[in-house]
Amino acid sequence: MNHRDTEKLTFELLETWSTFNHYAKEAQTFENPEDVHQARIRLRKLITFARLVDLTEEPVYLIWKRLMHAFGEVRDLDVQLEATSNKTEMDQLFANHVALQLQGKRSTLIETMHLLISNELDRSVRRFLAGPMTKRLKRMSEKELIHAAEKRYEKKREQFEKVQRKDGTKRVERMHELRLATKAYRYTVEYLRPYTHQPKSAVDRLKATQTQLGNINDTYQRLERWRSFEVPSIYQEERLRQIKRLEDELRSALDQIEIAHG
Repeated sequence: MNHRDTEKLTFELLETWSTFNHYAKEAQTFENPEDVHQARIRLRKLITFARLVDLTEEPVYLIWKRLMHAFGEVRDLDVQLEATSNKTEMDQLFANHVALQLQGKRSTLIETMHLLISNELDRSVRRFLAGPMTKRLKRMSEKELIHAAEKRYEKKREQFEKVQRKDGTKRVERMHELRLATKAYRYTVEYLRPYTHQPKSAVDRLKATQTQLGNINDTYQRLERWRSFEVPSIYQEERLRQIKRLEDELRSALDQIEIAHG
C-alpha cells in the first residue's frame, strides 16, 4: 500500500481500537447486550488484520485473543438466552440454566478486562498499530491483502462443501471454520474498499453468507446446551423432543445452505 493509504487504514484501525474501548467500558454494566457484541466485533476486525500481515506472535495480538474469548463466551450466552422461550416449565428451567451460566461468564469477562485492559495496553496497541502493523501494510498491496483473505475463505468453503452432505461433527467443524473465514474476508474487503475497485455487492454477499452461517451456529450452540442440560425425569421426554427438533433444524440448514464463491 502507498504511504497515504496506509496512514488512512492505520487511522481506521486506531479508531476501531478506540471504539472497542468505548463498548468495553459500557459492557461492564451489562445493561445492553449489544455493547458486548459491538466490542467483540471490533476485536475481530483488529485480529483479522494482525493475521493478514502475520503478526500473530505479538503480545498485543495474544491479549486481543484472550479478550475475544471472554467476550465471545458472554455473547454466545446472551444470544441463547434471548432466543429461549418461556412457554413451558421446562423452557423456564432451561432459561434459568443459561442465565446462571451467563452470570458466571460475565464475572469472568469483568475479571479479564480488569486484568488486561489498562492505559499501558492502550499505549501498546497504539504503538503496535502505528509501528509493526503499518510497516507490514506498506509491504503489501491492497490486492494482496484481499487475495490472502479470499484464499483462506475459498479453502474453507471447499472444505465445508466436501462434507456438507455428510452427517457428523466434521461438517459442523468445517462450518465453524468457514464462518470465521467469512468474517475475516468481509472485514478485509470492507476496510480496503476505499482503496480498491471492490464493489459493495461483494461485501453484501459476504454479509449474507455470514448471517446464514451465524444462524446455523446459533442453532448448533443451542443444541449442545440442550444436550448437556440435565432435567428431572418428568421433563426427560420433552427434553429429548427438543433435542430432536434442533437436530433436524441443524441438519436441514446445513444441507440447504449455498455458499457464495469469493
